[in-house]
Amino acid sequence: MLSVAEDRIDDMLDLPASRQFPDPRRPGQNTRAPQPSRAAEAGRFGQRRGPNLPAILLIVAVHAALIFAMMQVRQHVIAVREARLTVVNLTPPAPPPPSEETPPPPPSKPEIVAPAPLVQMPVPPVQLVATTPIPVPVPSPVPVKAAPAPPAPPAPPSTVQGGDLATQMVSGKPPRYPIESRRKREQGTVVLSLTLGIDGAVESVAVAQSSGFKRLDDAARDAVRGWRWRPTVRDGEPVRVRGVVEIPFVLRVDAA
Repeated sequence: MLSVAEDRIDDMLDLPASRQFPDPRRPGQNTRAPQPSRAAEAGRFGQRRGPNLPAILLIVAVHAALIFAMMQVRQHVIAVREARLTVVNLTPPAPPPPSEETPPPPPSKPEIVAPAPLVQMPVPPVQLVATTPIPVPVPSPVPVKAAPAPPAPPAPPSTVQGGDLATQMVSGKPPRYPIESRRKREQGTVVLSLTLGIDGAVESVAVAQSSGFKRLDDAARDAVRGWRWRPTVRDGEPVRVRGVVEIPFVLRVDAA
């Protein structure tokens, strides 16, 4: 590579001045140099010449300068690194000298004050006089009037057994036959136990004997709760009455 570059530099130095730099004062001059023949170029570039000492010395000098510059930079970096690794030993400051303790002031002695003399006053003798107690009159007891006894609460109306209450009924709507019981052809008689108040209204009702079907029992009980009876009077006073009511549920042939 170096020999080829040197050959090209020598070829450029050997060119005539008219070929290297055209004369600007001659506008008509043809600045294009005549091209040598291929045979001449082959003989000139193929010729081996001796080494170009100035070029070699220049290259060696450039390399030496680069190596020297790199060594200087490396020495500078090492010096900087060594400067950064400097260790400084810091000694702690000496403790301050102990301050002289101020002695506490001597305790003050309390002044002793002589107490004032006590003067004893003569105590006059106490004369005891016997006294006779005055009798206190005792009031005579006042007779306490007995409070009148509270009136006895009115006795609740008595309850009598009325037996069958069908004969004393004033008004009553017959129970409705449940539709489901009709469809299933459920029949039977429900016996209800009643307690009538003094006004003839139903106070309580319960199933004493079931018809065998809950729907029929519920229909009878719901209907009888709204029935009314004639009040029962004994010795001029209205009384409660307990009795029973029978409600038959029978399907007719035409209803079936």
